[in-house]
Order: sequence, then structure tokens, then C-alpha cells
Amino acid sequence: MNFHLFLWLLAASGRHARILLPLGVVLALLLPSSGAFFKPAAPYILAVLIGAALVRLDIGAVLKAALQPQRLIRNFAISLGLLIIVPVVFFTAAKWFGLPDHFFPLVTWYAVAPPIGTTIWMCIFLGFTAPIAMEIVVLTNLLAPFTGPYLGEYLLGAAVPISSAMLCLRLGVILGGGLLLALLAKKILGEDRIEANRHRLDGVSTLSMLAFLLPVFDGIGAMVTAAPILAMACLGLVCGLNFGSQALVFAGGRLLGRFGRVASGKVMPFPEGTRSVAVVAGNRNLGLYFAALPADPLFALFVAAYQLPLYLTPMVAGWFADRSQDA
Repeated sequence: MNFHLFLWLLAASGRHARILLPLGVVLALLLPSSGAFFKPAAPYILAVLIGAALVRLDIGAVLKAALQPQRLIRNFAISLGLLIIVPVVFFTAAKWFGLPDHFFPLVTWYAVAPPIGTTIWMCIFLGFTAPIAMEIVVLTNLLAPFTGPYLGEYLLGAAVPISSAMLCLRLGVILGGGLLLALLAKKILGEDRIEANRHRLDGVSTLSMLAFLLPVFDGIGAMVTAAPILAMACLGLVCGLNFGSQALVFAGGRLLGRFGRVASGKVMPFPEGTRSVAVVAGNRNLGLYFAALPADPLFALFVAAYQLPLYLTPMVAGWFADRSQDA
């Protein structure tokens, strides 16, 4: 392929991500099974996704700002809330609503997963406050290998199919690999070249997300055909978890905004960063556990269904935020 054509395709993919991502989910569902041929590639694709998300921001400057006492306390509070309080609340709610036992691991792995790194790119793409998204994503991803496996074991008990220590190691390798890729890219390209190629980097994120559909959706079409009711139940559950989490944060921010006033006396639509926190809160990196846990057909179906609300987020969150700002 001509190199200039390839660069054009990257930039075009970045500009049209809102359309390409949901379309990719539909097309991936129609693919025939490859017999788990793509599954070993999942950790590497995830590392590229994390690296592509982090490379767009000045990591040193953001981390320096994040270490300010007030921001550090705020970020720790949000991060621990997402990684510890939310899983306990969601697990308790699942029991209270009488979900079948086989859904408990699905809810738990969703809730203990850190926010996905591409939420940083989503916030940049949507014009939201990207630094707070990065601060929370970085902090939660540093904490997640130590909180998720052990909290999952605490909530699920004997249902966890792998030791917590091994799960910690696998998560750490994937997350550390993504950070290393971002640092290497910054060293090689430099900040000016990264900024000049921002649309192409958006394209790298878009194409990586589309590539991740290959291992995730492998054989899912046959499962949906064989068990359509179960597939619809998984889809309803993931949409409720993702969009429900985002809506709750949006609503909370809207409520807080009514008590804040700018110098002109107008009511603030949202406190700064609320929209970014909403996107971060709803979109969890389930792919980490898909790549790190032993193969499980039900969890694979759940992760595949989860791609729909995840890939629809740039469209839905942008529309919802615009409507809320105009209200």
C-alpha cells in the first residue's frame, strides 16, 4: 500500500471514528469463527490502544499537576470510588435485583476493571476536559492490578478461575506495555510531530479498537444464533452498566452545577471535568480481563456485547453533553 495513502486512511479513520466504531461492531458480528486464532493478539492490541491514548498528552506535565495536594486527594477519591466502592455497590445491587448467579462474575469484572485508556482519546475527540480523564485513567490503571483481582476474589470467592497473583501479573504487563509504548513514541516523534499528526493518531486508536473486535467477536455470531435470549440479556446488562454509570455522573454534575455560579451570575451547566469523569466512569477496560482470564464463553459473549455501548460512547456522550449544555 502506498505510504501516503496509508497516512490518509489513518487521518480519515480518526475524523470519522463516530461512524466507524459502531459500524465495526456490526460487521464483526457477521465474521465467521476463526477457532480462537486472534485471541493471543488481544494483549498486544490492548497495549497499542493504551499507548495511543497516552501519547497524545504531556504525561510529565499532567502527572506534575496531578501531584498537587488538592488534585491528588480528588483523584484518589474518584479512583478508589470507581475501583472499590462501585464494585461493591454493583455486586450488592445485582443480588438485590435477583440477577442469576452466572451474571455475578460479569458485573464484578466490569466493576473492578479500570477505565479504558481510550476514554482519554474520547475526551480529546469530544472536546471534554482531557487532563482530568488522563489523571484518573493513569491512577486507576496503576491501582487496578492490585485492587481488581483481590476484590474480585473477595466478592466471587471460589468462582474466580485464576489466582489473584497471576491475574495481577498479567494485568501489570499489559498496562505497563502500553505506557512503555507511549513513552517510546514521545521520545521518537517529539511533541511537535505528535500534535501535527493528531488526526492520524486518532486513526491509530480507531483502527486498534476495530482490530480488537477480531479476538473479541471470534465465534460470537454462532453463540448469538444459538442463544439469542442470553445474548440480548448480556447486551441489556452492559448497556445498563455503561450508559447508566455515565448518566448518573452527568446527573450528579448537573445537580452540582446548579449550586455553582460564574462571575456573570449564570448557573454553570457542569463543574469542570464532569463530562470527562462520566465517560471514564462508564467505559471500563473489560478487555484486560478478557485477555488475562481463562477463556469462558459467557464472559466472551458479555465482552462482545460490551463493545456496542463502548463504541457508541463518542456519539452518545457528545450528543447528550451538547443537549445538556444547551438546556
